[in-house]
Amino acid sequence: MSEDVTVPSRPNVTWDRSAKGALSGVRVLDLSRFIAGPLCAQNLGDLGADVIKVEGLRGEDARFNSPAVNGKALYTMLYNRNKRAITVNARDDEGRALLRRLAEWADVIVENFRPDTLPKMGLDQATLDEINPDLIVVSISGYGQSGPYRDRVLFDCIAQAMSGLMDMNAGPDGLPRLTKMFPADTLGATQATSATLAALFHRERTGEGQVIDIAVLDSLVAALGTSLPANLMFGQDPEHNGNRDDFNSPANAFPVSDGYVYLHAGTAAFWARFTADVLGRPELAEDERFCSTPARMSNIDTIEQLVSEWTRERTGIHVEEIFEKVGIPCSRVATVATAARNEQLWHRDMLFRAEDADGDELTLVGYPAKFSGSPVTMRYAPPRVGQHTDEVMREVLGLGDVEIERLHAHGVI
Repeated sequence: MSEDVTVPSRPNVTWDRSAKGALSGVRVLDLSRFIAGPLCAQNLGDLGADVIKVEGLRGEDARFNSPAVNGKALYTMLYNRNKRAITVNARDDEGRALLRRLAEWADVIVENFRPDTLPKMGLDQATLDEINPDLIVVSISGYGQSGPYRDRVLFDCIAQAMSGLMDMNAGPDGLPRLTKMFPADTLGATQATSATLAALFHRERTGEGQVIDIAVLDSLVAALGTSLPANLMFGQDPEHNGNRDDFNSPANAFPVSDGYVYLHAGTAAFWARFTADVLGRPELAEDERFCSTPARMSNIDTIEQLVSEWTRERTGIHVEEIFEKVGIPCSRVATVATAARNEQLWHRDMLFRAEDADGDELTLVGYPAKFSGSPVTMRYAPPRVGQHTDEVMREVLGLGDVEIERLHAHGVI
């Protein structure tokens, strides 16, 4: 990680509506809000799908979150690029009729309402089967469409509490700790995206649509590794060991003269390399206290003191350079400010600068997968509320200007 990375001072990505991606031609109706649903739909848009985002007349609630760019929520911009945004009053009979016509147009609907909400919008499954029998409906909810908790409200923080993740994150003080990056919602979006792609492939082969039931809680539990099975099989509870790795040592955050580094030299190969090539004490690899993984874990305090005595005499970048040279994983523990200037992230377009729909500059997070033959496309800036309503009414539903004006006047769109 370089000490001084040049971040582009001006936009380095421009929006190109003519660009094509792997999902070009796939049509997505995004009825979702907040994170899990919008991020799933954005992923599909990044891959080339034509995504129409539907909001109520004032926009989704997330548009009023902080921080903001000239009054526009950065929160919303992170999850809604590559979409055309329209407003429809779903409480109005004509508005529900428009939604049914859009459902007929779509290949995929993404929604993350509580169960049984779609029927209230005139989009019950019987109606969808009649108007678009090969439609794929991606339903993302807190607990899924079945089970004793199906009707409960779930936020990401509640999923972290219920899944055991907060307990797993507890330090030696035993205080449960929240993870601040919305892991449940983000994983729910990822699971929903991959499931949608599988359903599109299934439809390509069979012509059949289907309903995908994604629970945000399930998505987080699926990522927790050994913790829940180990408790059920062996009665093991996670150790409240802070930043220590649960299975190997040394693997922890260690002090340096200007902060901390996290290093992982806990495998047999890394430990041998560390003792010989870093410490210059190869005999420690054969020491009975450290010669196996169980031995190192049993003497974890001793081994961490040994490592700390070496690291605290050096700067973080010096430790990084030494470990890079010998091939042992290590990184300085970055602040958010340092991470935001990481040259690797800018090189991979995981951070990029662009302009929003009003020409205001903003920084966004990129799409992780890189394709050699069908690259990710950046076609639409994060849209204003209802920015494309008239365009979609005209081009997708074939309405004339007079009818569009009437719908505006009557509060339908």
